[in-house]
Amino acid sequence: MSKRDDILSAAAKLFRENGARSTSTKSIALEAKTSEALIFKYFGTKEGLLEEIIKKGYKEATKIIVPNLMEKDALSYILKIVEISHILVVANPSFWKMQHKIMALNPISQKYHDNLMKPCFDRLKQAFSELKYENSELEAQLLLIYVEGMWRYFARSQDNLKHGEELIKLMKRKYDSN
Repeated sequence: MSKRDDILSAAAKLFRENGARSTSTKSIALEAKTSEALIFKYFGTKEGLLEEIIKKGYKEATKIIVPNLMEKDALSYILKIVEISHILVVANPSFWKMQHKIMALNPISQKYHDNLMKPCFDRLKQAFSELKYENSELEAQLLLIYVEGMWRYFARSQDNLKHGEELIKLMKRKYDSN
């Protein structure tokens, strides 16, 4: 692994454990067994380093989300959205645990998350409209609130993932029965 990769790995670990605000570049350098100067050389600032980690995590999330959400059928799409929180957190639990810890206080993190979810929202509105839901926009918002809450629930603890399939089945029944 390169020094750059060592820094990214160390920073991700510390951001996940302590949050971004409580993690110093000095602690990252110590964890990566390198110098602070090298952090600044590669990433410019701690925020630049954090953005690199976030960007990489959302790039991986996009690779996962796109094939899972290619459903043309409206109901199938909605049912896939119900699963997506679980799929993403299982695929990269460390990243989502870090996101859970930092998102509320980090506009960069929120921006990347919003960019990931925007196409989902647009397609959900269309899907609910195709299924003749009375207010497709509110239905889409409600389902994305569920998705948002579930990824945070799953990211908070590995124990929560154990109940994921049961929760997903329950939620799917709510949409599949309409």
